[in-house]
Amino acid sequence: MISLLSTVRRHQLTTFFSLALGLTWLGFIPFWLSNGDSIPWFTFGPMAAGFIVASLSGGWTSVKAILASMVKWRVHPTWYLVAFGLPFATQLTSIMINPLFGAAAPAWANIPALSEMVPIIALYAIFSGPLGEEPGWRGFATSRLLASHSALAGSLILGVIWAVWHFPLGLVGDLSLYGTINVLLAAVVFTWLYQNTGSVLLAFIMHLTHQNSVRFLGQVFTGGDYVQQQWLGVGIWAVIAVIIVAHYGTESFVRRPKMRFAVAGTV
Repeated sequence: MISLLSTVRRHQLTTFFSLALGLTWLGFIPFWLSNGDSIPWFTFGPMAAGFIVASLSGGWTSVKAILASMVKWRVHPTWYLVAFGLPFATQLTSIMINPLFGAAAPAWANIPALSEMVPIIALYAIFSGPLGEEPGWRGFATSRLLASHSALAGSLILGVIWAVWHFPLGLVGDLSLYGTINVLLAAVVFTWLYQNTGSVLLAFIMHLTHQNSVRFLGQVFTGGDYVQQQWLGVGIWAVIAVIIVAHYGTESFVRRPKMRFAVAGTV
């Protein structure tokens, strides 16, 4: 037992990523067997892995650090605007310019009424990734990755693993190349948000906003026009990521000394 704990403490990130992928993919099996009709508990893999490794490597102190970041709401209002507005604006911009590349005019009537969307968004917030992923990817992994890597390198490492984490969705027809690339680019933007706020709550909001702006606003197009619009969205996310790196540099994505969050036994 002592040997196991020692190994986990020395290799926190390796243990976390292995558990996050393993728990997720194991939990995906019943979802796949139900043809996507069961509750997607597999989305809680990263959260579970984060809390398990945090408790084994740093005890209550490390667990408490993640919990505190999940409810950290006292940040500058600008960051709320970023978390809510950036994904929405990206999606809306891609919709508005899509006709310039030959797509039909957006069919705004295809977007469901707000009263229909709100309960669905609430369910997706819990069971479609934002709640189950962010305490793991941002609350646990980001600070530890950046303890030994630059913000850009850490983001790309996390982005690749985050993208791979989604691969089982291909079994239910819910995986695309543009979505996979978007995850890699989003990892840079999410690191920037987290580095400047230390808040998993804000990352949760951005995740939820991005996911549902694609899900609902994207309904204004169908077929090839929809695919083209999503690629345009990926291009905009790429521009945002490049601007972040160009403005802040690769090291920390902040203009002040690198923020150090409470992490016990980082590697």
